[in-house]
Amino acid sequence: YYEKLKAKDAEILEIKTQVEEKKQIITEDYEKLKLKVADMEEQYLKEKQIIIDDNQNLISEKDKVIAKLTSNEKQIITDLKEKELYIAKLVKERQERVLKQPIKETSSIGLQFNYLIPSMDSLDSSIIIAGQKLFILQGDRSHSLQWEKYGFSLECPQGAVSKDTEVAVTALAGGNFKVPKGTVLVSAVYAISVSKALLKPLVIELQHCVDLRNTSQTGCLKFVRAPLKFPNAYQFSIVEGGSFSVGNRYGCIERDEFCALGIAHVGNGDIPNGGGNGSENDTQTQGIQ
Repeated sequence: YYEKLKAKDAEILEIKTQVEEKKQIITEDYEKLKLKVADMEEQYLKEKQIIIDDNQNLISEKDKVIAKLTSNEKQIITDLKEKELYIAKLVKERQERVLKQPIKETSSIGLQFNYLIPSMDSLDSSIIIAGQKLFILQGDRSHSLQWEKYGFSLECPQGAVSKDTEVAVTALAGGNFKVPKGTVLVSAVYAISVSKALLKPLVIELQHCVDLRNTSQTGCLKFVRAPLKFPNAYQFSIVEGGSFSVGNRYGCIERDEFCALGIAHVGNGDIPNGGGNGSENDTQTQGIQ
């Protein structure tokens, strides 16, 4: 029995020794792990601080960039405003320079149409100029321009003109205008000039004084044109084409040739809200209705 007990004690002692050894290993591993965790925490804190510092630097740089961009933007806006004012001044000066002068009709070989240039010999003393307007068109986009004061509208489709094409319009309120027999002017006369050759026709709308109440009346209105060059200056003839609609005081026509253009009432009888009749080679002084 004693031998068995002694053997049992030896076995327990061996197990205890093994447990102590394992405990020692675990303790050593735990200490190593603690050191590793401490190192990782320290590294994490260092990296975190680096990230915080980098973010602060980025924020500072961002603020500097924003401040610089804001300053540049303000300067660009200021420069653009100055350029716009300068361009507006140049355009106004050019308009005043061009529109202060009367006009005459001339021809140029190679152009698709007659265009008007400033001159003094095409307007006689009977002509009454109501107003003048200069439009500047660009070919890369369409334009819809109105001169409401004198009942003139211009539609320019994209690609119809080349860059910086000038359209000068002179509204004539009266003069020795000669119209065909049985017709009378029912609009102002518009002397239209174009500085460059057209690539496509322009759409012109002119205001008239006729109160169109039914479709039968629309056929009594016709566009008329006249040269500005003597000896046939202001001798009007009817232009084919154009359209008029009930209830609308504007007539519309496509044109790629320009001189003096107006609207006339054709036929006998009273003109609704209009004037009297003219006759062939009669001389009329036509005012804006």
